[in-house]
Amino acid sequence: MSVDEPQLKRRPGKDVVGELSPDKQLQQDSGHAVAVGSSAKASGFVKNSSSYAFMAVVALSFITRYYRIWDPAQVVFDEVHFGKFASYYLRREYYFDVHPPLAKMLIALGGWLIGYDGHFLFEKIGMDYVSNGVPYMMLRGWVALFGFALPPLVYMIMAESGYSVVAAMLAALLVTFDNALVTQGRLILLDNIMIFFMLASVYSYVKFYKQRYRPFGAQWWTWLLSTGVMLGCVVSCKLVGLFTIALVGVAVIFDLRRILDIRRGYTMFDFWGHFVARAFALIAVPVVIYLSLFAAHLAILTRTGPGDAYHTSQFQMQLIDNPMTKSSFDVHYGDQIAIRHRETGAFLDSNIERYPLRYEDQRVSSQGQQVTGAADKTDNSFWIIKPMNNQEAYAQFVARRQAGEDIPQAEMKKWVVHHTDLVQLQHAATGSNMRTHDVASPMTSTNMEFTTLALNDTAHVDDTVWKLEIDGAKSNSTLLKTSSSFIRFVSNKHGVAMWTHPKKLPEWGHGHQEINGKKDPTAKSTLWAITEIRDRKITAEEVEEMNKKQTGMSFFEKFVELQGLMIKHNNALTTVHPFQSTPISWPLLLRGISFWTDSEQRKQIYLLGNPIGWWISDLALLAFAVCLVGLEACDMRNYEIVDAVVRRHLLRSGGFIAFAWFIHYFPFFMMGRSLFLHHYLPASIFAYMMVAACFQFFCVHPYQLFALRSWSSRARALLPSYSASLIFVGLVAVQVATFVYFAPLSYGTSSMTPEQVNGRRWLPGFDLHFQK
Repeated sequence: MSVDEPQLKRRPGKDVVGELSPDKQLQQDSGHAVAVGSSAKASGFVKNSSSYAFMAVVALSFITRYYRIWDPAQVVFDEVHFGKFASYYLRREYYFDVHPPLAKMLIALGGWLIGYDGHFLFEKIGMDYVSNGVPYMMLRGWVALFGFALPPLVYMIMAESGYSVVAAMLAALLVTFDNALVTQGRLILLDNIMIFFMLASVYSYVKFYKQRYRPFGAQWWTWLLSTGVMLGCVVSCKLVGLFTIALVGVAVIFDLRRILDIRRGYTMFDFWGHFVARAFALIAVPVVIYLSLFAAHLAILTRTGPGDAYHTSQFQMQLIDNPMTKSSFDVHYGDQIAIRHRETGAFLDSNIERYPLRYEDQRVSSQGQQVTGAADKTDNSFWIIKPMNNQEAYAQFVARRQAGEDIPQAEMKKWVVHHTDLVQLQHAATGSNMRTHDVASPMTSTNMEFTTLALNDTAHVDDTVWKLEIDGAKSNSTLLKTSSSFIRFVSNKHGVAMWTHPKKLPEWGHGHQEINGKKDPTAKSTLWAITEIRDRKITAEEVEEMNKKQTGMSFFEKFVELQGLMIKHNNALTTVHPFQSTPISWPLLLRGISFWTDSEQRKQIYLLGNPIGWWISDLALLAFAVCLVGLEACDMRNYEIVDAVVRRHLLRSGGFIAFAWFIHYFPFFMMGRSLFLHHYLPASIFAYMMVAACFQFFCVHPYQLFALRSWSSRARALLPSYSASLIFVGLVAVQVATFVYFAPLSYGTSSMTPEQVNGRRWLPGFDLHFQK
């Protein structure tokens, strides 16, 4: 049946179940396809055409990924982050990131293999690699291996899925000459490593599915376990790897549904055997890999580093040379303490100056003594912590300390500050107690003003009483310690917690931050820490004692804390970025991302997919949807317009590809964080595969003659028709030509005039540099 002359056949009726089960019928059909192929005579070139095509894809992929990989010799885009993280692994310094560790560990592995010591921290885009002695070519070349492997993997998936040589090669060449995949695939970035494991997962599952008639054999187990391992790896690169797990999971559900069908001849014992095997390989194995990689991550990063501050004090104190380990000791009543805000780093400060009578919005203040947040610690940053109970005994205790009396440790322990104690904070320099009252704060009119109260003012003492709460404390017996205790000061009368924010006060506030009472006392932003006790010197014996008392954390405790922080901070990535975009714009390629610029030479790297290729893939997805509707309509009218084998292949393989595109794309519509074009790259590969699937459906006939059994098998025929050959050549030629035209933006190796830049600005959203 030719695609040029479709023949409609009236079907006598719906297929009924006969002596053969549907699976055995499929086996018979497959056997018939082999028979048809074996009768056709093919030349040696045609028989080996799949191997030649695969080698061509490998060569072209290598060229596009490694072309001038040394250029530019500067930090590009997110190499700032992922190159830095690799350096931290090599230095064994703890860092925090929202992504799981595998891809970054692999980058670090490349550095370790070439003897790189991690001395360079990739601090900003444009920093020079050569002058800083960074083996950047080797690092990029190592990461490029994963990008280089993508087109061959696409070819292998398509061939194993029963597509023809030309269809498999078409999909692979479209991926080979995609500008965005090339740009991402040759820099020190994560996405192509993740995509590699994504495609490896799909390939392994396709190979496993093809073993469905030989269950529990060696190859069946090999490819099932391989799928589980690859799924564990993809989700260990980025959490969006969960989309790939969902893809395979849905495919497994359909597969188990087939086994559950009594018409297939399986018993319930068979079903449960298949279920347990898949649960073990596709759930337990990925979980074990994910946990193991985090265990390795924590085992490597044992020294204190820039990621400490994200964690609880208990977590931080597990790290070698962490400041908390060296300076965490008990706080006693009567100590003069410096109090620092955890989020902003501002010190609680006060001075003799007062709030102005009227603020800029004409609100009236209390004209009380200013209490503010200072960037630097000064004499005004110390406060005396006093108890509200046992004040006579406290006065005697303070007098003895001031007299220099050597007070026994057992007695000193009685005066350590505890969780939920009621306290006062007396400003050491001015001698007044910190107070909050029912007056609006200077900048946040909904919050209470913080000021101080003279010691002889007994009418408003209740405003100066604070409940000290230690974050994470499990009982009132928890002791307050410097550095390691994160605390809140909650007004005992008003219920508000001491809080600050980065915005600066007007000129009268000397550039300090506003301190006020936040109505939500449990907010994380209300946490403070005591960084210093004035004149307190720690001895070597105390350091040794602190190390002995240090509370350990199990791996699972660390893991749970880290996962919570990763999810929290990933969802908090809502800051507007000049090159962020929305998911609806990605398939249409409405805008890209500026990766790097060189103003002197007028060079730039701009992440942009191959426009023609992406738009053709959009049409292919639309064509597939139309085909589904058309085939369903014909089925309802009992017409058969395509061969049953071709129809089944389109629905199964094409449907799998379409769902893979969908599951790697549509979840982004539900995310509130900042998103970028590179988030669409996994889906774009499946969109390219859909182009090849549509080409196969419309242009390659008969299906049985051209279908490959595997990527390394011999082909029985190569070119179905002259028209199909012209379409194949036309699609590839357009993709290559567009790739070459936009290559200066992908590689950043060529200077361009304003005319050349504007010539590549096909859409208004292509916000390229050097347009003038």
